[in-house]
Amino acid sequence: MGQISEISDLVARLGRIAHTLQFSAGLNPAQWEALRYLDRANRYSRTPSALAAYMGTTKGTVSQTLIALEAKGYVERTRDGADRRSVSLVLTENGRDLLGKDPLRILQEAGGTLSAADGDAMRNGMNLLVGVLTRTLGRCEFGICDECRHLLSADGKDDVAAPVHCGFIGEPLSEIDLERICVNFQPAH
Repeated sequence: MGQISEISDLVARLGRIAHTLQFSAGLNPAQWEALRYLDRANRYSRTPSALAAYMGTTKGTVSQTLIALEAKGYVERTRDGADRRSVSLVLTENGRDLLGKDPLRILQEAGGTLSAADGDAMRNGMNLLVGVLTRTLGRCEFGICDECRHLLSADGKDDVAAPVHCGFIGEPLSEIDLERICVNFQPAH
């Protein structure tokens, strides 16, 4: 078996393991993924349409996922004060507490057994694969603001000494925003 075929098989196998683990605490894999996404997304990306783009699914499917999470008390929808049509999704305290019991923590623990070099190589390789696949499929890439080409210093240059803002949205970013994933992400390189 060639290296590329073996990588494909291993990714598929990891996917099946992760999928099976997530039938936990009365949730399914899509519901767990939605909770994780909302926990990591910046304030501009906590919308039903951004969640659908991240999950690579339809707005209808995401709507059903959100209805279930709302009914269980893990997610709330809030209306934007300026644009009442715009909906923002927020994790409740119960949702954040549940994420402390995330069934994928076992994968994180397994990843912790890798050497720093192996972990870096795996993360970089997986990021490359995800990037190629999202571009090939015409999907949003998603990534953290700190690594985005839209990140600009207050004077509008690429020198990102504080304070910084998003050149796409045109609004200031906090240090917390810099570590969150965004639907408008474009790789800086």
